Amino acid sequence: MNKKIKLLSIIIISCSVFLIYKNTNKKILILNIGDHISLGINSFGIKEYSPVDYYKDYLISQQKKVFLNNDYSNKDITIKSLKEKIENTSKIKKNLIESHILFLSLGYNDIVYETNIEEEMNERKNKKIIRKIKSNYDNLIKEIRKYYNNKIVIIGIHESRVDNYYIKKSIREVNKYLENKNNIIFINTNRILNLKNDYYSNPKNSYPNYLGYRKIAENIIKSLENK
Repeated sequence: MNKKIKLLSIIIISCSVFLIYKNTNKKILILNIGDHISLGINSFGIKEYSPVDYYKDYLISQQKKVFLNNDYSNKDITIKSLKEKIENTSKIKKNLIESHILFLSLGYNDIVYETNIEEEMNERKNKKIIRKIKSNYDNLIKEIRKYYNNKIVIIGIHESRVDNYYIKKSIREVNKYLENKNNIIFINTNRILNLKNDYYSNPKNSYPNYLGYRKIAENIIKSLENK
C-alpha cells in the first residue's frame, strides 16, 4: 500500500513540475490591431515604436516569451472594416482564438470620415455620427467575442492638434463611452497626451513622438497589472 502511495505522490509531483515548467515557458501571443497608434507612427509620419512594442519589451524584461502580431494594423483601418475582415477571413479568426491579449486602436478614421462627408455639420448630425460609431464598436466587440475570450485593451482616440469642433466632440464622447464599457480595459490617450507638449515634435500633425508612445505604454502596464 505504501508503495502505491509513494508512486502516486511521485506522479503528482512530476505532473505539477511539468505544469509549472509548461506555464513558465508558454509564449504570450499578442494581437495588435489598429491605426497609426498601433503602428507607432511618429510626429513626422514615420513608423517607429508603438505602445504595444514597448509593452512587449516590458514582458520580455520579465523573462516572458512573447510573439507580437501586427498583421492587421494599417493607417486606414476602420471599426467597420475590421468587423468585415473578421467575418470573412479565416486567418484572423484563428489568430483571435490563439491570442492571449488583444489591443485595439480604432475610431479616429471613422470619426474623420463621417464628419467630412457631411456638407454642413451641425449638432444633430454630430450626435448621429457618435451613435453610429458607438454602435459599430459594439458590433465589432460582439464579433470578436465569438472567437476570443481574453483581455481586450482599447487604446483610446486623442484629440491633440485637432481643430475641428465636431471631430473633437466625437472623440470625447466615444472615449467616454468606451471608458465606461464593461469587459474591456480602456487606455485614455486623450488624458495622457494632452498633459504635455513634449509628446509632440511636429506642430503640423497629431502623431505623438516616442515620449508620448512610451507614456501610453506605461499606462497600459499599470492598467494590466491592476487587473
